[in-house]
Amino acid sequence: MSYGQRERLQPHPWDEILTETQGTLFADRFLGKYAGSIMSDPTTALVELVANAWDAYATEVNITWPEASSSTPFSIRDNGSGMTSEEFSMRWRTLDYDRTKHQGTIADPPEGLENARPRRVYGNNGRGRHAAFHFSSPYRVITAREGKQCVFDVSQGMAHPLEVELVEEIEGDFPCGTAIVALSVLGSSLSPEDVRAILSTRFLLDPRFAVDANGISVSFEDVPQNQIKDVTIPVAEYGTAKMRVMDSSRADRTSKQHGIAWWVNRRLVGEAGWNTFCDRLIDGRTEEAKRFSFVVEADFLEPGDILADWSGFREEQPRWATTKSVVHDQIRRELSELLSAKRKQTRTSIATTHAEKVHALPKLSQDRWNGMLDELIERCPTLGEAQLDQVMGILANLELAQSQYSLLEKLHELSPSDLDSWNGLLEEWTLKSAKEALDEIARRLKLIEEIRQKTASEDTDEVQELQPLFGEALWIFGPQFESIEFTSNKGMTKVIKELFKVDDTGSRKRPDFAILPDSTVGFYDVPAFDDEHNQCGVEALVIVELKRPGVPLGHEEKSQVWQYIKELRGKGLISANTKVTGFILGDSIAPQEGEPLKPSDQTVIRPMLYTAFIGQAEKRMLNLHRRLTNAPFMRVAEKTASPVQPDLIAEAAQG
Repeated sequence: MSYGQRERLQPHPWDEILTETQGTLFADRFLGKYAGSIMSDPTTALVELVANAWDAYATEVNITWPEASSSTPFSIRDNGSGMTSEEFSMRWRTLDYDRTKHQGTIADPPEGLENARPRRVYGNNGRGRHAAFHFSSPYRVITAREGKQCVFDVSQGMAHPLEVELVEEIEGDFPCGTAIVALSVLGSSLSPEDVRAILSTRFLLDPRFAVDANGISVSFEDVPQNQIKDVTIPVAEYGTAKMRVMDSSRADRTSKQHGIAWWVNRRLVGEAGWNTFCDRLIDGRTEEAKRFSFVVEADFLEPGDILADWSGFREEQPRWATTKSVVHDQIRRELSELLSAKRKQTRTSIATTHAEKVHALPKLSQDRWNGMLDELIERCPTLGEAQLDQVMGILANLELAQSQYSLLEKLHELSPSDLDSWNGLLEEWTLKSAKEALDEIARRLKLIEEIRQKTASEDTDEVQELQPLFGEALWIFGPQFESIEFTSNKGMTKVIKELFKVDDTGSRKRPDFAILPDSTVGFYDVPAFDDEHNQCGVEALVIVELKRPGVPLGHEEKSQVWQYIKELRGKGLISANTKVTGFILGDSIAPQEGEPLKPSDQTVIRPMLYTAFIGQAEKRMLNLHRRLTNAPFMRVAEKTASPVQPDLIAEAAQG
């Protein structure tokens, strides 16, 4: 029997499902992979369920933890806001439920809870609720809100990741809250004491949030001795603060259950976190931020030091200002001590990674690099190893680079938004491609600026200085002249002698041009080739004549350029098929002479004002000149733009 003909001897569980209309099917292991450690790790699962109670603005959480010898199932109950049947169904059935979008980031206190402030929630993506599957599958949810109690059974399904069944809905005088109860007993290696120890390093920052396990409240006494340290902090003239430093021994998924909590008379002021009342002492993304907590009790602070709603302290009060400074300095010292062992390990790892590159440096550079590594590790104790490794790699390259540390000086002057812009630029460009593009933009903008300055004065008598610049500026006349094939014609030396009756040669360092009493004339062409790729003449020619200020551009000037063209044809340097474009530039155009002269099908001669030429240049550069006025290369261009050196002018005129 072939594979296609083989019959199943026993029905498969999917057979019934496949008969239904289902767009997507889920394997039974999907949810476990989706939730990850939330379902597989007991510590993570426990923390997530308690965090959910916090987000519901519970003030009491009661955990029943199965003893090793008992048959009591796991359960967790809170007195939070609870859920209606509709709310539960929507939140539990929606994978990747966006709590921020639907409920916001702040939980308001329930009615009747005095002196309670809004609470910033921990949850964001709704995955924490899957932690209940670690303790039982299926499990039961009992939730009450608005005088109704709903009971649901939740299980992992075959066709759907979650299957939710409404068991009953009862109306009555039920207090708000939610309970999750295991429907089966699963053994755990953790004892109730272990549970209290786990929760003690994460949920003691707010004294109004009480958690108990098997009837025993979680307190500082549950923190293992090697994970807690009591510190006494004298605050001169005012009193003594007491600080507890707690280490959860392993980093959590986020830093939201950690940070600094300020207590006054066993009441939390503001919120606990790493950014509370201070410049950030630690990066919230680091492992350390997800592991350590500090509880500061400063009972000597007075009501006048605290805002009326207890959302913070009065920054202008000297008692608080002094206390904050002293305590934060102590926290920095504690963090430095806590991370000392890790710093040594990090230093060894980074030094080993860059050993080959550093060994290639001169001895002085090696000493400087090692000194910078020591200082960075000491002064930035919470900087991650990956970031330190990147920084030291950059510093090693800077030691090898010719520019040395001038790049660091420039980066130091940038604002945070500027640094974000640099990061965005490097995500879209390679450094080489960005430099090539920016160099070309800078070259063209500096060229425009130099032409602008040299044509700005009506008293200028050195128009010949402009001709070398126009050889680089043909692109301004139009896209058809953008081609790099347009070059000065070295064969024009003879033409200059005969056509303009001068015994001079064109400069070999600058585009060939003729200097006349009231103007200069430059010739730029593109060669033509026959079918065998041999050069056979000139395909296109551009003639640029620059008039001195005070010489109006009129019919006579346009006709003169036409005479040049006819003589070039007569000498056989161009043919009747050569496309010739002539430009005459000056500071004024004679009345009714603004139109171009078209003496033949292949020839056009256009008069143009210097101001119009510069305006056209700026438009072709997308008006970047205005937006880049403060760019360093533009400031340099404005200061250094100066006439061509006299020896170059003489060389251009005399060869």
